[in-house]
Amino acid sequence: MPSPTVKRILYILPLVILAVFVVWIEVDPYHLAPQTKEDHWIENLTAIGYGVGALLFFAAAWRMPVSRSGVGRWVRTMTFAWAFVAFFCMGEEISWGQRIFHIATPQMLAQDNTQDEINVHNLQFMVDNPWITTYRGLSIYMLLGGFGIPLFARTKWGKTLLGRAYFPVLPWCYSSIWVGAYLYGKYYFAWHPVPNLVPEDAPTEIREMLVAIGTAFFGFHALVWPAEVYVGRAREMLYGADPARNRPADAAPTSPTPA
Repeated sequence: MPSPTVKRILYILPLVILAVFVVWIEVDPYHLAPQTKEDHWIENLTAIGYGVGALLFFAAAWRMPVSRSGVGRWVRTMTFAWAFVAFFCMGEEISWGQRIFHIATPQMLAQDNTQDEINVHNLQFMVDNPWITTYRGLSIYMLLGGFGIPLFARTKWGKTLLGRAYFPVLPWCYSSIWVGAYLYGKYYFAWHPVPNLVPEDAPTEIREMLVAIGTAFFGFHALVWPAEVYVGRAREMLYGADPARNRPADAAPTSPTPA
């Protein structure tokens, strides 16, 4: 298990990453913006962040011991759900490997996709409906996952409901990069846009990268300190009075048996 020093660094690192991109866009936005173009390093880092997050959540779910009373089974399911969300975001970011493997867009999909790509978020009905656009959907993901759910988890009702659902909750130390990513995109794209920026949606691409990195942090925490991502009944049943041990007291030491 990583040392306490590593843990403290992980608490500070999200703020440092966020600060770097705030300073960069304030000092030289016209140098930063081109880095967000298609297939440039910021987009690639976004996909990597989601991909790493998916792998870490998958590993966390796989390693989650199931107690002899069967307590860990639903925890695995909910952790796998986070892995699926991160994997889906990665796939959408790289159009499911279309440009990597040089796959032509099927004609049926090309007719309805505004960017002629193999993905869901650029389908015409997604672009036309203001309530389900990629921008709004990602905003909901950031605010709920990074602030709303962690805040709700601190209430009596939240501990009860999320605990009974065995729902992994983002630790507060990473809320800075999730909520910061939302505010970054909102401020520099909607509230105070930089004039003549090319591409003009560069701030939204950066916010996607920031929340992808935040997802990877969350996955790492779930893998290394799983007791800290559960609340209420879930934490009590899994870890009892000593969540620091990060494994159920009566856990079977084996991983799930392959089908």
